[in-house]
Amino acid sequence: MFTTALIGVDLSAAEDPLIECVSDLATWGVGRIVLAHVIHVDYGRFAGLGHEDRYRDWLEQRAEPLRAGGLEVQTSVTASGRPAAELLARAREHGADLVVVGSRSQRLTERLFLGSVATEVIRSSELPVLVERLERDLQVDEERCVAACSRALERVLLATDLSDQSAAAEDAVVELAERAGSIDCLIVVDDAAHGVAVSADHVEGAAASIVERITAAGGRGTVRIEHGDARERIPAIAAEGYSMVVVGKHGHGRVTGAVIGTTAARVAEAAGVSVLLVPA
Repeated sequence: MFTTALIGVDLSAAEDPLIECVSDLATWGVGRIVLAHVIHVDYGRFAGLGHEDRYRDWLEQRAEPLRAGGLEVQTSVTASGRPAAELLARAREHGADLVVVGSRSQRLTERLFLGSVATEVIRSSELPVLVERLERDLQVDEERCVAACSRALERVLLATDLSDQSAAAEDAVVELAERAGSIDCLIVVDDAAHGVAVSADHVEGAAASIVERITAAGGRGTVRIEHGDARERIPAIAAEGYSMVVVGKHGHGRVTGAVIGTTAARVAEAAGVSVLLVPA
């Protein structure tokens, strides 16, 4: 499913761990990488202009080890007043089928702070977006980050509300199933949100059919049904040793009782692992 990934980097010290995550994408089937930096220019902000060659050199230095590892790597430096829109435009130009952004976290509060560019990429992208969690390494340097991307496919949590809009996320997991270690199909039931009971048989049957597709694709899947508010339960469950969460960007099925877009935003913000957001 995924063959070309565009990695949005801001050239800060925190970005090296994000680039180190790229090699893990090879286990997804990704063979081509675009390292992209957008110089943010707007009223009163032009400091980056005129330094494009320096930025390209920075990217090229980080591209070389990836090329030595067998990946095809291109670099891109452009300028725009709308960095997120520019990154997505470059993704389309290069034929990317996955966009990767980093999200720094605050260890003391255990919350992620996505940043304005990453948030806008997530909101606007018509492509799947992988949010890589970058944790501050306070033992070494406040500015140094470490990534939580190692073996993202080792233990995957698929969070679905069984709506048509979540089908693309389910399809993505099925495509990755053969490469994954294990996949739990999670459905969070929140009857109170609609004031009606949701048939347990219906939920279990729908989840089982997804697991059957995962198994047929060569993977290992199990059903997991929980109760409560999906926006709170999914991040909490993700902390139970999962390596990545996959969730749809939009949708509003009866099961979760909430717009999955809201749920997806909360998961991307609060989960302590990589999050793959798949648009409908």
